[in-house]
Amino acid sequence: MEDMRFVVFLPIFAAALLAQTVTSVEGLPAVVRELDARQSHEPLPCRVTPIQPALNYGFVFQTGYILRTSLDPYHDRGHHWYIVFRVTPEDGNGPPVLFTDHLDLPAALQPGLVAEAGGSFLLGAGVYDVKWSMLDDLGRVCRQEWTVTAQTGGAQRAMKVTMPPGTAGDYSWRPAPSAGVGSGAKPHQVTILLNAAVPVDPQLRSRAPQSPENSVTNQWGTLLSILGSLLERMPEVSVRLVVFNLDQQRELIREDRFNLDDMNRVAHAADGVERWAVDYHVLQKPSGAWDLLSDLIGKEIRDPVKSEAVIFLGLPQFSALKMPAEMPGPGAGQKPRFFYLVPGVPQAGPGAGVSGGAWVGGGGRNQRMDSMSNGRDLSLGGTPPDPIDQSVRRMKGRTMVVNSLSGFNKAIEEIGRSLNR
Repeated sequence: MEDMRFVVFLPIFAAALLAQTVTSVEGLPAVVRELDARQSHEPLPCRVTPIQPALNYGFVFQTGYILRTSLDPYHDRGHHWYIVFRVTPEDGNGPPVLFTDHLDLPAALQPGLVAEAGGSFLLGAGVYDVKWSMLDDLGRVCRQEWTVTAQTGGAQRAMKVTMPPGTAGDYSWRPAPSAGVGSGAKPHQVTILLNAAVPVDPQLRSRAPQSPENSVTNQWGTLLSILGSLLERMPEVSVRLVVFNLDQQRELIREDRFNLDDMNRVAHAADGVERWAVDYHVLQKPSGAWDLLSDLIGKEIRDPVKSEAVIFLGLPQFSALKMPAEMPGPGAGQKPRFFYLVPGVPQAGPGAGVSGGAWVGGGGRNQRMDSMSNGRDLSLGGTPPDPIDQSVRRMKGRTMVVNSLSGFNKAIEEIGRSLNR
């Protein structure tokens, strides 16, 4: 019974994330390649809401969509969704780009549930036509078309978008390398600990539609954009990436010498059945999140290939349990130094325009936070503080709430100074 699992859903929605990847027609499954050839598909009722493009922390437009459909046809057994869509620049500046993704639905669904899933992708400036389709394994198809406009305005006009106009891509996209950059040497070692658990908006507990811009999909996309930008902004750093899920109390990915070519695999770390299901051991061990954090920090302290900086990246995960006394603490001459980057609510004015990042907790109550926070609990009103924030402060580290591009630049500078001490 060690692999026993059961599915836990919110009263109205079951939320999942998708990570769209660029592909070719030849790379599509046969059943998807035949999608346009067959005209006899039964329609699949669904609602697709586009997410408005906004500049992310990599100075690229981040956009996507939210999908909602009934799960009633799938309650008898596990099923499968195939998603494919084409993004075409209207002005002919670039070629059409084909994206695909898939999602396995868990078995034993209770009746009356509506699934909410979402996907995200990247754009350069321009106007694009999107033709989107989803095919299930029952032969039913949902189709949607929309136009998306990616452009800067207001305080963003002076910002340089790194993705060329008329270009679409997935999270592995990177700008062309500058001539003569780097010798391949990586004098610094950094660990990035990415929490793939994204808090669900309290609106998901009611029948009110979720705001696409504050959706789980967009917030996960924001975390990915920060990860990608960290890699781009620290070219002389060898990165050990650890992806974990604090809600599920487990480590998902651990990889040394991580680079942008591996981004799509990380994007999928939050996908699929694992986000729909909860291991029953998790509910039996409420202190498991603290145990996971203790293990992650302990590994960094004891690893013979010691990082100079450890960067937690994620959204606040509030816990009613106090931090255990046996949590790791700083030692004499401690190395590495710990940081925690938290996407905050984007600000208006100079340096604004970062997409996503609006996190909600404590029933939606707001808290005013500085863009650089040190020694303060990340809590909302009477909501218990964030375990990662507490753990980082115990290690004499620093939590930085990043709510603008300028705030992100300050965080990068702070981390850079710690590497050069």
